[in-house]
Amino acid sequence: MTPVWGLLAAAALLWPDRISGPFDGVPLDRVAEAIAAAVVFPILWWLHPRFLTTRIARAAIVLLIVWKACATAIFVQDGWCVRFVPSRPYFKDARGAPHAWDLRADWRSPDPACSAIMTRSYHELSEFPAWFFNLPPDNESWPIAADRPPGARVAMTVQGFLYARAAGLLNIGTGPDVAASISVDGHAVDGSAPLAAGIHSVFMDGVLTGDRWSLVPTWNGEELWSAVTTTVGRPSSLDLFVRPWVRLVPSTIVVVLLSSWAITAAMWIGDPIVLLWSALSSGIIGWLVLSDRAPIARAVIPALLLAAWLPVPPRLRNRRGVFLLVGIPWLTYAAACASTAIGRFVFYGSGHDTWMLQRFAYRIVMQGYWLEGGAPTFWFQAGYRWIAGAIHALFGDSSAGEWVWDSACLLAGSLFAFRATRSFAGFRWAITAAVLPLAVFIVGTPFYLIGYGLSEISSAGFVYAAALFAMRARNGSLRAAIAAGVLGLLAFFVRLNNLLMALGVVAFALPPRMPAGLAFRVRAWWARVSWRTVAGVVATIGCGLLLFAWRTWYYTGVFSVFYGTQRQRVAIWSLAPSLGGGLAETVKSVLVVLTVNEPPRFDPYSLPVPIGAAVAVLAVARTPRLREVPLPLALFFFAGIASAFIAHGWFYPGRFSVHIIPVTCALTICALARTARNISADGGRDGECDEPDRRAPRGGVDRASAKDRGQDRQPGESDD
Repeated sequence: MTPVWGLLAAAALLWPDRISGPFDGVPLDRVAEAIAAAVVFPILWWLHPRFLTTRIARAAIVLLIVWKACATAIFVQDGWCVRFVPSRPYFKDARGAPHAWDLRADWRSPDPACSAIMTRSYHELSEFPAWFFNLPPDNESWPIAADRPPGARVAMTVQGFLYARAAGLLNIGTGPDVAASISVDGHAVDGSAPLAAGIHSVFMDGVLTGDRWSLVPTWNGEELWSAVTTTVGRPSSLDLFVRPWVRLVPSTIVVVLLSSWAITAAMWIGDPIVLLWSALSSGIIGWLVLSDRAPIARAVIPALLLAAWLPVPPRLRNRRGVFLLVGIPWLTYAAACASTAIGRFVFYGSGHDTWMLQRFAYRIVMQGYWLEGGAPTFWFQAGYRWIAGAIHALFGDSSAGEWVWDSACLLAGSLFAFRATRSFAGFRWAITAAVLPLAVFIVGTPFYLIGYGLSEISSAGFVYAAALFAMRARNGSLRAAIAAGVLGLLAFFVRLNNLLMALGVVAFALPPRMPAGLAFRVRAWWARVSWRTVAGVVATIGCGLLLFAWRTWYYTGVFSVFYGTQRQRVAIWSLAPSLGGGLAETVKSVLVVLTVNEPPRFDPYSLPVPIGAAVAVLAVARTPRLREVPLPLALFFFAGIASAFIAHGWFYPGRFSVHIIPVTCALTICALARTARNISADGGRDGECDEPDRRAPRGGVDRASAKDRGQDRQPGESDD
């Protein structure tokens, strides 16, 4: 039941509250609530899920859900109604006012009465809920000057009520490019007006031009939203009676829930060295970013491999331990970088992949084309548009959310590298393997892709999460095998090129220490395969592909997975003028992936990628020492690089290498560990890896032997 309570907690935190406050749900447009809901809560849930079985956790979750349900039924929405009316249609099928990714407004209406709910001041253009400027014109062409500030001309109305317990002065400050007429209680005022105690209606009718925008209401010189009560509709007597104290209810519940969870998690960890490392490294990285020293913070990330020399207790030499040592500092870096974008929107350039995915996300969520996905066929990647839409719905703009999401997906690859390496070389080498993919990414060419709004990082995150579940499925868990298949399917939907790698997670149906030198000795490993894992993954992905093809047939009459995509445009051999030309393009495509650069070039920061690729090839070729490298890792790499022999890409350097960085880093570290012959330094195996038992276990060949199930753990370690 723990996952159910975790989902209930997420719903309680994100449910939009009618009462505005520090933790009022989506959109997460305040730094504190965004970090708490999108970073702290997921960390605690992953790190210490057992807390959800406690009475205090379940009581807090139930109270928060009951509170928000009652608030929705009883209270008037806090804030004022903001409605934009563009001078020309800004997007396809526009029927009126645009939406602003605010689920508190009537976001399911094709012509909303409110584009957004204003519960804070807008000091500059980027703080206005005007993301719709990123949408293409209704003819789906490129935007023209009149579609965006400073060339755009947009009408805006703001209306609502305020309640003051005592007389005071209302002032509504506007920017130079905001021409507005303001009325209070039906009487025109000139920006400011003395008001008596009581309820007053406020209406503003303005035209926005240029780009010097601001809208800052104050009450007696203080921020309006904290000084008086503001509501979209006329508040009832009950509203006015309880609001002074009920604002504290949801915030108190959230603070109690998260703080008690954090304290319990720290007590469960129980090791002061691990806690100190996690807190100190996270604090240094966060401080560097927030003090405008982000390049230095990036350089500090590789230094996290020093954690390999910490005296970590055996019970933390697992994925939760590496999450404390590496994952939390990494996510702190992401949260600090994202914090400056919270509560703001950004302008996207037009015509490129990111812009196209954003427009489809709007069409899915705000215009209701959930199954269609914004278009009958997917010339651009299929699945990421749904992810982008969900992130927009959470944050009001995807910029901050994509930083956190992409970083979490990269961390999935890091955890995979840790798990795969620990099976072969032990905990200390595995820590190095966990840090290396993040280091390659953060100091190398692909760095700019974090938060950029492309699909590659998301697909890689899904595929490595699938691989982790496939490893778990060797214990005989069909549920884990199906989960691996679902995640692999999502990896394909998000990035169609990764279908072979998604299927390649079945490599982890093999024992984790199976030497790559046995790749061509089928009898040596055939009986050791967990066929339940293979069947669960392949069947799940196969069913998903059939449903995907059915969806294409429903909209186009063609039963196909790739119909309408860029398959012919990016396929190497279908466009090759000759055999030589095809071979040249294939070599270039592979080098683009292995060098992590476009065009291919030597890059010292990406050396673990080509080294890992070479290790995989030499290992299956039975090169001495390297032949002991795990066969599942080598096969998984081959599945990942296979798409480079079929299709090529262009633009966005490093984009087409994201999916192979963790597995090649794991291969590199395994090779170093084997070459150094130091695998036993922290309690791991010493010397040559054992040849696998060639006898089929009793009960059939679809179960892993007891030795296989436990051989990736060191004495005293758990797999959690």
